[in-house]
Amino acid sequence: MVQAVHGPKAIEGRISVTSKLSPDAAYWRSPYMGGRPNGTVVDAPQAFLLEMSPQQKLVSHFHEVDQFQIFVGGSGTIGRNKPATLSNTMHYADHHTGYGPIVASAQGFSYFTLRAQTDAGAVEIDKPGYREKLKPSKKRHFLAPIALSTEPVLASRTETVLEPMIPDQEKFDDCLGAYVLRVGPGMQATGPDPRGSGGQYFLVLNGSMQFAGADYPLWSLLFVGPDDAPCTFTAGRGGVEMFVGQYPGRN
Repeated sequence: MVQAVHGPKAIEGRISVTSKLSPDAAYWRSPYMGGRPNGTVVDAPQAFLLEMSPQQKLVSHFHEVDQFQIFVGGSGTIGRNKPATLSNTMHYADHHTGYGPIVASAQGFSYFTLRAQTDAGAVEIDKPGYREKLKPSKKRHFLAPIALSTEPVLASRTETVLEPMIPDQEKFDDCLGAYVLRVGPGMQATGPDPRGSGGQYFLVLNGSMQFAGADYPLWSLLFVGPDDAPCTFTAGRGGVEMFVGQYPGRN
């Protein structure tokens, strides 16, 4: 069954929290789906919006589950040697694949973390014993910019376009994929078939959509399970642009 979260309502639940990845500064966390890590991987989706403090640093680490991160506000960097400066960016990392650090600018840094499974908790790369926690993985790690349309351009769109974000992703044998889905005003559209994957997220980045009789504005979120039918929705009056993240199958 598709799970849907109204973005503004989720953000009303924003709380200030601290993390072992950044013990000297707090950030804000808006829960969307699932709970916080408790030491065990749970086969249920986990999604939240994280808003970093100015100049806050999250140290390099990895997770036990595959994840997408969608950077949506402020700016910052990711990486050690030649860090990439990010804003409006998609980041993907396979399970047991290190990345970071993530460092916010003076304006802060906000991003969605989207996981098809609830993670057990981050493993810091610079702490003793982390190698013992590593497991085999394809070690894929991708960064891609997300270009969004201006309001009049989106409102004048007359077709639906699904744009791949990862080079040659159609060659993957496990269904991993990332897309920007652009839909004109009032148009009905259907997402990729989730069968064979580990599930999908649809994140509204521009405009709005209607799903199952309800309106979902900016930063609203859908999770489509691998046993669900392809997700069908209708773009709002001004059109909609969404990130679509599809997870590797776990069979």
